[in-house]
Amino acid sequence: MGGYRERVDALEAVWACWAEIGAGLSEQQWSRATRCPGWDVAALYAHVGMFPAAVADPPAAAVKTTAAPVTAVEILRGFNAPGGVAHEMADQVAHAAVATANSLDRAGLIGHYADDAPRAVAALRDRGATSLVPWPGANAVTTWGEAVRIVLMESVVHLLDVLEGLELTPEVPAAALRETVHLLAEIAEPVSFIEAATGRIPKSPLPVLR
Repeated sequence: MGGYRERVDALEAVWACWAEIGAGLSEQQWSRATRCPGWDVAALYAHVGMFPAAVADPPAAAVKTTAAPVTAVEILRGFNAPGGVAHEMADQVAHAAVATANSLDRAGLIGHYADDAPRAVAALRDRGATSLVPWPGANAVTTWGEAVRIVLMESVVHLLDVLEGLELTPEVPAAALRETVHLLAEIAEPVSFIEAATGRIPKSPLPVLR
């Protein structure tokens, strides 16, 4: 598993894929349905496109906290627990993505990755992995090292959604895939994951994300 710098490099490569793919899409392809119900390709571009600007210009903490920063695994387990944000706000997130996609032209959607992403990557390289950032929806802070793990995972998972919707080969930078696999495996309950992965129990602990 790579360190902070390697993860930032992987994120840069994935966002470059988003920009390159978007630049070659026809209007029909932008409107292609994906395996995410209610989300077309444009909506996925809008949804993931919020990350580069948020990373480049992160929100200020609403309140000061002395609590220890939470990890990516803790955030994602909380979000995906029964009654968590991933379930309770799913419709709201989907509607926001569709509305954003409808409010921007295609150049605007691509601009998230072609223009905002380089600013975000440069900002990440100037920050330390242990510096703190508030994480929306978690009422907590995390480190930039952990935040990058989540942003990279989201960017990879939804890039695969886009590629599947466009009927393109799922070619994603290897380092980004590796980091995403590691994070997803950490979210799963360890014993159940090992037992299932080695064929010792029939019940899978997956999925770990909505």
